[in-house]
Amino acid sequence: MALPHLIKYVYTNGTDEVIRRGKKIHAIGYVELVEYDELLGSVTFRVKDDSYATYYKVYIQKFADPRALSVRCSCPYNLGDICRHEAASLIQLQEMLDKNLLQAEEVEYDQRHTVIKMKTIDLKTIKLLSGPENFTAAETYLRTGKANIESAVDEVVKARVEIDGKNYPVVIRKNEERNFDTSCDYLDTKHPLCLPKVIVFLQLLNAYGPNYFDSIRNWDKEKNKLLEAYGYSLNDDLKGKFEFAYKEGKPFLRVLDSSIKRINPLQAQKPKPVEVAVVAEEAEPETSFKLNGAAQRVGVVLNLHHRSYPGFQFEAIQGEPDDEQKQFVGKVEKTDLSKYVNVELFPESDRALIPALRRIQDSELTKYLNRNSPFSGIWENIIHHESEELPAETKHLVVEYMQPKLKKLLNEVADSPFVFILPTAKPFKTENLVPLGIETDVLVPFFKVQQKNKQYEISCWVKINGADINITANQLNGNLLFLYNDNLYSWRNEEDVNRVETFMPKGTIMITKSTWPMQLLNLVLPLAKHYQVEFDATLISSYKDGEPDRKLLLQEKGDYLVFQPIFSYKGFETRPGDKDEIIVPDGDKVMIVHRNKAVEQEFLQKLEALHSNFIRPDGSQNLVLKGADVLRNNWFFLFVDAMKEMRIPVYGFEALKNFRFNTAKPQTRIQISSNTDWFDAKVDIVFGDQKVTVAEVKRALANKQQFVQLDDGTLGILPEEWIKKYSLLFRIGEGKAQNLRLSKYHMTVIDELYNERNEEELFMQLEEKYERLRGFKNIQELAPPAHLQGLLRPYQAFGFQWLNYLSEVSWGGILADDMGLGKTVQSLSFLQHYRDTHHGLKALVVCPTTLMFNWENEIRKFTPALTYHIHHGGERTRSKDMLQSKNVIITTYGTLRSDIKLLVEMEFDVVVLDESQAIKNPASKVTKAASLLRAKHRLCMSGTPLQNNTFDIYAQMNFLNPGMLGSMEFFRQEFAIPIDKFGEQDRKEHLRKILFPFILRRTKEQVAKDLPEKIETILFCEMEDEQRKIYDAYRNDFRDKIMGTIESQGVQRSQLTILQGLMKLRQICDSPAILNEAEKFENHSIKLEELGREITENISNHKALVFSQFLGMLALIRKKLEELGVDYEYFDGSTTAIDREKAIQRFQNDENCRVFLISLKAGGVGLNLTAADYVYIVDPWWNPAVEQQAIDRTHRIGQTKSIFAYRMICKDTIEDKILQLQERKRLLARDLIADDEGFVKNLTKEDVEYLFS
Repeated sequence: MALPHLIKYVYTNGTDEVIRRGKKIHAIGYVELVEYDELLGSVTFRVKDDSYATYYKVYIQKFADPRALSVRCSCPYNLGDICRHEAASLIQLQEMLDKNLLQAEEVEYDQRHTVIKMKTIDLKTIKLLSGPENFTAAETYLRTGKANIESAVDEVVKARVEIDGKNYPVVIRKNEERNFDTSCDYLDTKHPLCLPKVIVFLQLLNAYGPNYFDSIRNWDKEKNKLLEAYGYSLNDDLKGKFEFAYKEGKPFLRVLDSSIKRINPLQAQKPKPVEVAVVAEEAEPETSFKLNGAAQRVGVVLNLHHRSYPGFQFEAIQGEPDDEQKQFVGKVEKTDLSKYVNVELFPESDRALIPALRRIQDSELTKYLNRNSPFSGIWENIIHHESEELPAETKHLVVEYMQPKLKKLLNEVADSPFVFILPTAKPFKTENLVPLGIETDVLVPFFKVQQKNKQYEISCWVKINGADINITANQLNGNLLFLYNDNLYSWRNEEDVNRVETFMPKGTIMITKSTWPMQLLNLVLPLAKHYQVEFDATLISSYKDGEPDRKLLLQEKGDYLVFQPIFSYKGFETRPGDKDEIIVPDGDKVMIVHRNKAVEQEFLQKLEALHSNFIRPDGSQNLVLKGADVLRNNWFFLFVDAMKEMRIPVYGFEALKNFRFNTAKPQTRIQISSNTDWFDAKVDIVFGDQKVTVAEVKRALANKQQFVQLDDGTLGILPEEWIKKYSLLFRIGEGKAQNLRLSKYHMTVIDELYNERNEEELFMQLEEKYERLRGFKNIQELAPPAHLQGLLRPYQAFGFQWLNYLSEVSWGGILADDMGLGKTVQSLSFLQHYRDTHHGLKALVVCPTTLMFNWENEIRKFTPALTYHIHHGGERTRSKDMLQSKNVIITTYGTLRSDIKLLVEMEFDVVVLDESQAIKNPASKVTKAASLLRAKHRLCMSGTPLQNNTFDIYAQMNFLNPGMLGSMEFFRQEFAIPIDKFGEQDRKEHLRKILFPFILRRTKEQVAKDLPEKIETILFCEMEDEQRKIYDAYRNDFRDKIMGTIESQGVQRSQLTILQGLMKLRQICDSPAILNEAEKFENHSIKLEELGREITENISNHKALVFSQFLGMLALIRKKLEELGVDYEYFDGSTTAIDREKAIQRFQNDENCRVFLISLKAGGVGLNLTAADYVYIVDPWWNPAVEQQAIDRTHRIGQTKSIFAYRMICKDTIEDKILQLQERKRLLARDLIADDEGFVKNLTKEDVEYLFS
């Protein structure tokens, strides 16, 4: 058996150097697959050169077809038939095919020759390539018997193995790639190694070890190769010149004589010319003419002295041409192609002839045959026994190698006057060389069939110059070429040569009358499909115009489905593109049927019109469609219906693997009933007579497949409308056989199915309780607590009712209104109502540290009847009784994590998580702690429940409604990854349906009509330890200093000291880092952290103005925004008018610019910043007028949005006390005091003492 055709292509077209370097590039791993198209049979490789760090692309087209294979490389070295990069790519491609990496088709092995890719006898590889049964059988065999090793020499082992009374010869040898060629006539098509081969391998391994073949290697060949580099061989006297060293059993050459140098074959001496003859007795002594500077031309001689197949050999001669370049003059010599030839003597047009002629010499042909017949040793034998007839397989190999090269050679020399023929029995002399004509038009055989007496004769002919010439007129012994009237012709392809060969030597095949019917079917009709066959008139019964029976054959090519139309005339099939006439047997005669091309074309057009994405690869008549297009929009069912309507039978379903679709549509019946906390769904899905389980549907949906595997091996298609309707039910439901169970939290899924139900498909039995659950779309109105009725805006009242509805149906939910819309007051309304209706309340509020005092203030303001306790700080209580005595416990996420053991012992009516995105990480300790809390009702509040990705919502929902979104891995695979990574809209829609009842979100724009023009809020911040220590130290220092000054000089004379102290403490409230001190403090700023959190988490896509009186604080904010990746603009008093205008315009018009930093003093007159609707005053002061002016920068004519203004106040600091002092002196502060001095003038000693306390 021959080598794979890809490797054969390398050996046929590559030089030894190209093959060597190609193998090297492949072995190093420099070949990388870039693209593979199974439909077109093409691959593209990226190949790194072995000498330079350069990458080239190699394109291989139609690699599955040896006749159509084409290879192209982008390198500049591709001057011959094949370059090293192409060789490496073809070797890599063959290796991938051997490993079945490119095609899923089953491989059938021919045990006469299989290549086993292992360098030594490897037990693991043998086990893998033989299969468990063969391997076990071989081990059992060797316990009682053994193989008969007949010979083991030169890395070739010949053995015989007797199995069941029959002897099987086994040959194993190492090949050039150092892998194993194996041969045996045992029948096993499933494995590369059959049982006798395994027995021999295991016997050698057990007896001699894995390196046995190295021990029987003939190292003389290797040694000669090493010596050839220096011009020596083992036959020479090597004493004192060379010695061999061995490493790991391999020979290495050591040069002892330093005068011996390597030989460069290109610098070797030109062989001495051998005088053959002269054209004329009196030749010109000197020729002045030179063609392109060359004095020599190359001639080609067809030598007919060659007796072995193919009966001729091409030789090269060289000599000086005449002035007209028509003939040789002077001396002409025969060129020895086995040695170096200096091609510089020849013109450019002749130089390529030397390598072309070398490739068709016996030595190269011998190499090829040895590679492709590794066990026969045929060719060497034939050289010595020329009279023997070659086996057909070897002839085919000769044709395969020689035909394309000869065809190419004839095209190259067609116009040359230096082509000759040396007739048989004539010596190689110039006077015997006869000019030979070369015809470039290839010959194509045709056949004649006639009846002679009681036999039928099939004869083979060719047409030359319009005349019919029998192939026996060929003047050559073989049929590789056709010589007629001193003109040489080549055949169209290898198949033609092999076909002609079957008719030799007589040029005819005679068939007896008794075997004629069988031969007509098996020989003549197949011949007529590919060649012109002329029947004698007596053998033709009639000519008819046929009407075809149409049918369609389905095949698959990778991701494509191929639709192949077939037309049958009188039971004989033909395809589009075949010959126009069909020969059909009619008894002992034939009927010639003319195809009805109009009917065939009409069918093709109708078929092609069924889908707009049909393609015709390489201009063929087959139609091809991508797998995804077959399934899209239920096209497959439309196709099946169309074929039924046209009465076209469709074949090939059973041979398909990826596209073996069941033609039945799914019939679905789902019965849903309700239980205490879940829904049960009994599901029946059938495709014709094939049932499908819930687990199979869930698996298909998880793998994003539109089909399920049925028991009969076919694939049941799930139509798109079916998937759209039912996929969410199967994704979230739990079950395997015919039943699904859904959580009570999945009411929206049930509700949607109910609203769109088909009575035949869906039947529901729901309890009255679940009718109440379905009321989430129409929540009943409920009056808020009496004292809040006038305070709550309409949307806040609905939020209160929604929270109450959730508590009634025992659901948890997220109140996700935009920042500033009053989430706190809505939740407090619910807590108040719960206390009033249940005559008691135990609630836990968990929030960020900065929001604790906001909750405290809101409780005081809106629900003063609720008792509360702030559970925070190092001095916090550990008394459970004390905590349980309060209606509301306010704590932080950090404290929750630390005190979970205490809090988990308490039973709460309600747990509220404010800014619940704090628990978005399911693996964090605070998330785990929150999940441990025991509560009847759970509520989350967040303006941004989803910040970065879909997974943010999982932990929050799992806290509210455990199990609602399944396990963490289920949610990640079913929703998070498809939505975030692939943007799958259907998954996003599914998740929205599930979450819909559990999230209430209103944006500012949606409730704008209910909002006042401005909403001003105080944002309390709690200093952390480092900042608090610095503040307390400065406060104590200034208090002692100021009170001492007041005592000695009075308040009026202490104003400068008071102002200085107030300024320092205000700066520390921002950050100690902005103090103008000799020793700088590190940046400890709770306001900076809180401002960063507000901007990134709460204001969403809104725009904000940030004001500060201190340039140092603005600089810290700038740095913080840059760290967070927030785009901003900035100006202060030093900004020029032009730069200020640029900043304003960019902030107003650029959607990406979300924050404007402004110094309080610079943000005065003339600013119009209506793009912003959030304002942060980082360091508010005693006079609201200055801040009001800043807030009004956004609240101008043209502003269509409500403004939310936040004053950031550090709790228990000078800022907090100024705020309380303002309440006491509101009128004074608003009407009389215009500047800092005025403010200080109106302070009493008690006021100063209070401020610095």
